[in-house]
Amino acid sequence: MWKKDQLSADLRELGIREGKSVLIHASLRAVGEIEGGAETLVEAFRETLGESGTLLVPSFTIQRRDPVLREELSVSTEKTETLRREIPAFERNATPCDATEMGILAETIRLQKDSFRSDHPGFSFAAIGQLAEALTANAPFHYPFGSGSPLARLHQHNGIVLLAGVGQQANISLRLAEIWANVPYIHRTRLIKTDPISWKSMKGSPECCAGFAKIELALRQARLLQTGYLGNAQCLVMRQQELISMAISVLRGAPDSLLCNDPDCPYCASASKISSPSTYLEGQSI
Repeated sequence: MWKKDQLSADLRELGIREGKSVLIHASLRAVGEIEGGAETLVEAFRETLGESGTLLVPSFTIQRRDPVLREELSVSTEKTETLRREIPAFERNATPCDATEMGILAETIRLQKDSFRSDHPGFSFAAIGQLAEALTANAPFHYPFGSGSPLARLHQHNGIVLLAGVGQQANISLRLAEIWANVPYIHRTRLIKTDPISWKSMKGSPECCAGFAKIELALRQARLLQTGYLGNAQCLVMRQQELISMAISVLRGAPDSLLCNDPDCPYCASASKISSPSTYLEGQSI
C-alpha cells in the first residue's frame, strides 16, 4: 500500500518540482492501492508542487454531446428528441466528471474546496493551486482545446504533462497541436447541450484519439520523454511546449499522422480523406 511520502518521492523523481504547473492523466488502478485513496495522491501533489504550483486535470462531461452522431446512426425524430431531453444540462459546480472516461483522480480534484473549473459544457478542466483560476477562466466554447483554452494557457506557463499508467491516447494536449497545425479535420462540428432546453453547434469537435500513440516514437527519438513510476504506474513526463512543437512538426509534414489506422473507425476514415496535401493549409492558428 502506497503512502503519501512515497508518492511525493516518486513525483520528485519524475521531475515534478515546487512551482511547476502540471497536467495529469492518471489511472489510479495502475498506481495501485493507496493509503487514503485519491485524496492522498492529491496531497502528495500539493506537497510536491507547493503553494506556487498548479495541478490541472480534464473534467469532461462528454455525455452533453448530441447522441445522434452520423446519418447512418440516426433514429426516428421522436426517439432522437427523447434522447436529447434525457441528457441533463451542465452545471459547473455540480456536474461530476464522466467517471468511466476521467477516472477517480479528476473527480477528486474537481471536489477540492479550492478547485476552479472551466465552464465548457462538454470539455471542462479543473485545477488547484496558484494558477488554477487563471488556467480555467473564460474558456472558449468553439475549439475547446485551442487558443484561449486551459491547454493553451498551460502552454504559456511552460507546463508539464504527466501520463501515469495511461498511454499517449490520453494525452489531450495533442488536440492543441492539431488545432495550431490547422489540420483539416479539426473543423468538425457537434451539437452540445448548453442549457436544459438548448443545443448549440460547437466547432472543433474532438473525436477518435487512438492514433495519438503514434507520436511516442518521435518523442523518444528526440529524447523529449522522461520515464519513471508513480506507485506501480509506469509514467511518461514531457514539457508541453516541446510536445506541442514536435506534434505540430509531425502534423505539418503529414496531416493524417495522428489518425488511427482502423478502417472501421468512421471519424479517422473520414478525416483521412480530407487531409491530403492539396486541402491542407499550413501555419494558421485558431
